[in-house]
Amino acid sequence: MDKKAPLGLKIIAAAKIVKGVALAGLSLGVFDLIHKDLAAVALHFVQVARISPENRYVALMLEKLGLVEPSTLKRLGELSALYAAILLVEGLGLWLGAAWAEYIVVISSGIFVPEECIATLHHFTWLRLSILILNGVILAYVVHLVWTRYKDRRASRAALGK
Repeated sequence: MDKKAPLGLKIIAAAKIVKGVALAGLSLGVFDLIHKDLAAVALHFVQVARISPENRYVALMLEKLGLVEPSTLKRLGELSALYAAILLVEGLGLWLGAAWAEYIVVISSGIFVPEECIATLHHFTWLRLSILILNGVILAYVVHLVWTRYKDRRASRAALGK
């Protein structure tokens, strides 16, 4: 492990850790809802928020929530917990300067860029374009950083005679 992770990687790591913790909390909340009546929980939220239950969108939401199966909630909780674990491992690895975490960030960041390009082309909005550009800049930065650090590690190994 390289203890000197650059500031950019530390920022990316912190963002991944925050997202992982938030998603883990969401996952726990989903697991808590498995054996509850979702429509009743939502109706309670609507009443606390002082939204009219007769609103057509609220009524539609309450109707649809009544159709959600416990197995669907369980699957949603499991998948969100898995993704939270991946984000946390990736973020902690980056924070600690692990080389493997840098490669995982390149793969996990780059894998969605083609899909974002297609979505932006088919349904253009300035927000989608901004997100695509931001993700492209982050990906280019991380790829450049990983490549530079890889060359530095290789040169230092060669200097040591390994």
